[in-house]
Amino acid sequence: MLLFRSLAIGLLGACCLLLAMRPPAQIIERDRLVYRQAAPSATLIDVAAGVAPTQLGGLVKLQRDEHVTAIDDRPVSGDLDAGAVLAQLDARPAFIDLELDGGASGHRRVVLLLH
Repeated sequence: MLLFRSLAIGLLGACCLLLAMRPPAQIIERDRLVYRQAAPSATLIDVAAGVAPTQLGGLVKLQRDEHVTAIDDRPVSGDLDAGAVLAQLDARPAFIDLELDGGASGHRRVVLLLH
């Protein structure tokens, strides 16, 4: 019992000594950081394995005046061209990245995750 009391008093004394020898806190002032507004995140649509490539356009849910402007960062001329590119997909890719313009939302990005 005497050993444990001596050990506890020794640890308490060491803690007090460390607190007394601690350097004073320093206040560091930094320049004001300017944050850029982040780009809007993409809408993710999870597509099941049984969905045909011709049905992918219906899953995107375009607004009235929205149009597809690019598929996988390749520009398309219009909605018919975008539909033709989607229908011509030979191998089923892991994802399809669509860029949309127009509508109340302005510019938005939709990613179709295919299984």
